[in-house]
Amino acid sequence: MVKRTVLFRSDIRRVCTYLSIGWLAVFSLLPASADQPTIGLVLSGGGARGAAHIGVLKYLEANNIPVDIITGTSFGAIVGGLYASGMSAAEIEKAMLSMDWERALTDDVSRADRGLQRKRREDIFSIPGSPGVREGELVLPSGAIQGQNVILALQALTAHVSFIRDFDQLPIRFRALATDIVNGEAVILKEGELALALRASMGVPAVFAPIEIDGRLLVDGGVTNNLPIDVAKSMGADVVIAVDITSPMLPREEVSNLLTITDQLTRLLVVNNTSAQRLRLRGDDVLIIPELSSVSAVEFNNPGPAIELGLKAAEYNAEALARLASDKPVERISAPNLELGRLAEVRIDNRSRLDDTVIREHMTSRVGDLANLEVIADDMNRIHGIGQFELVSYELNRLEQGEILTVTAQEKGWGPNYLHVGLSLDSEFRHDSRFSFLVGYSKQALNATGAEWLSWASFGDEPQLMTSLHWPSQRVRSVFAYAEAGYKDEALYNYTNNMRSSVYALRNMSARVGLGYSYNENWHVTLGLTRVSGRAHAVSGPETISNTEMEEGGIDFRFVFDTRDDIDFPSRGTVINASWNHYLGTLGSERAFRQWRVHVGKYFDYQHHNLGLNLHVGGTDGIPTLNTEFKIGGYGMLSGLSTHERRGRYMGVLSAVYYQRFEPLPILDGLIGVTLEYGGAWEERDDINNDQSVVSGGAFVGADTPIGTLQLGFGVAGGGQRNYYTRIGRVF
Repeated sequence: MVKRTVLFRSDIRRVCTYLSIGWLAVFSLLPASADQPTIGLVLSGGGARGAAHIGVLKYLEANNIPVDIITGTSFGAIVGGLYASGMSAAEIEKAMLSMDWERALTDDVSRADRGLQRKRREDIFSIPGSPGVREGELVLPSGAIQGQNVILALQALTAHVSFIRDFDQLPIRFRALATDIVNGEAVILKEGELALALRASMGVPAVFAPIEIDGRLLVDGGVTNNLPIDVAKSMGADVVIAVDITSPMLPREEVSNLLTITDQLTRLLVVNNTSAQRLRLRGDDVLIIPELSSVSAVEFNNPGPAIELGLKAAEYNAEALARLASDKPVERISAPNLELGRLAEVRIDNRSRLDDTVIREHMTSRVGDLANLEVIADDMNRIHGIGQFELVSYELNRLEQGEILTVTAQEKGWGPNYLHVGLSLDSEFRHDSRFSFLVGYSKQALNATGAEWLSWASFGDEPQLMTSLHWPSQRVRSVFAYAEAGYKDEALYNYTNNMRSSVYALRNMSARVGLGYSYNENWHVTLGLTRVSGRAHAVSGPETISNTEMEEGGIDFRFVFDTRDDIDFPSRGTVINASWNHYLGTLGSERAFRQWRVHVGKYFDYQHHNLGLNLHVGGTDGIPTLNTEFKIGGYGMLSGLSTHERRGRYMGVLSAVYYQRFEPLPILDGLIGVTLEYGGAWEERDDINNDQSVVSGGAFVGADTPIGTLQLGFGVAGGGQRNYYTRIGRVF
């Protein structure tokens, strides 16, 4: 009994000793834990003002202040997400300074990447943007910007963590804030594709279209939680460093119209929820408010000043931040190296009426290829360039056998039938002007290969009514049938001693039908039949043309190669437009003749300098009609001459245009340039010589406007002949 009691007491002493050691160990850890709190960095939204967050990050890095948790909204989510992905402040700064924001904040891919049918359609109508038409009513897009280029830019910046789906597994734990536009709830994004989460968080309502994640339509998180302090604390932050760059309320004198009142209402929502979040700050929490009154929320192209102001604001809070500095050097987990393998599979998440093969044929990425992000991004642009899609994005997943590329193509929610609008104004100050207003309607995606029916009418000095059908084959999409018919009334001018003496109305009915083959949306070739019937009559001045009737019928062959980045003032690309026609009496032509014409253009750019070289040549074997004879004169075709001042069976013009772009106003992209041309139009081959040719030069200024290209210029031809002109709409 005594022995058992001794053993029992011995066990009790042993247990007490272990407990004492354990408690001592716990208590010994408490001071260290208190010395190294979990620090949460909270970055608010505020548009381009968010570049100030980069300045704050630079200060934290320079002063050895660790960051364990990041939460952010809108631009704060972008900066915070990139930092959480392992990028340094300097790397983020470099990315923001080198970003092409003008391109990123638009949806349009380069014209060179657009489909041939889309190029043709947009070349006709000068006013960009095409609302949908459904059951007789207009249907507008859900945002001014769908975010095509933004998502590609974000995917490029976050590619090194594209395989991480849990934001807790990033080098720094991260959360982005968005808003469910359907029920108005704040949405905390903690998993999925990082780039997609950042795009959702920055989606300012009405400016950016909502983006769908897990069945929810998400917009900018600033509407519900612009400074997510509560989220950082819920993730375990002991101390919060909150950076508030919220745009303040507008003063009374600036709240004066519909736009500023709408802006004020948005600011009201953001300012109110930001103020509520700031009340959550406690104790050692630090609030940094950069002084950004000189920085606009939309000035994305110049982030440098905001970065410096963010750094100054952090320096102003140096005393409070010093308490959070670590005694030991902070070792940041750097961004993981991106080592892509070969593509094991290419999947298509096709949310449209088009067949998957249409999407695949616009891609150069193939199974077995080494995954290349630049090539994949180019693929996305080419798919988007078809014109049927609202958003085209990709996702990379890694399996043992290689990379899985998933392409998601979301059809436009306001299609597939659209309204198109354009205009054309051409005036030479010593002659009458010509004005036309165009209205068009297209039915697209008529079949799974992208058939399209386009019709349009022009009202004004040169009325026309046209309809055309483009029908790709169901089996081989590169092969297509086409048909076009319509009525056109255009002006034809006669000149006496370099002065316009007569104006004719050249009216005709025309039809074309045939087959074609296209390749990679850059070139196509067509072969078919053409038929034209019409006449001309003088509407002013004496009638000096004897044969005004025209009947044409023949074989029509055309080849078009077009990679220009702009139709009016291209800076890059090539165009080859060649045609050959054989008019035959058996096909309804009043006379038999053959005619060919070629336009070759090459365009170069270097910084702000742009140079274009163009050659137009053509010839006729036989006697052409008034409709088919060559007509030259005016901008690009001997600018010193008036429109159509020279006519003949043969023509040739070699021209060079040089221009620079500048910004005369914040909303305009201006240009100024000069032209030099040489050539003419001749009735006989023997007339083609230097004595019968014209040298012409000129200068112009212009601007890209919301209704088309505006151009004012003058030209001087040999002999002192001058021509002054203005154009708006389509220049060529």
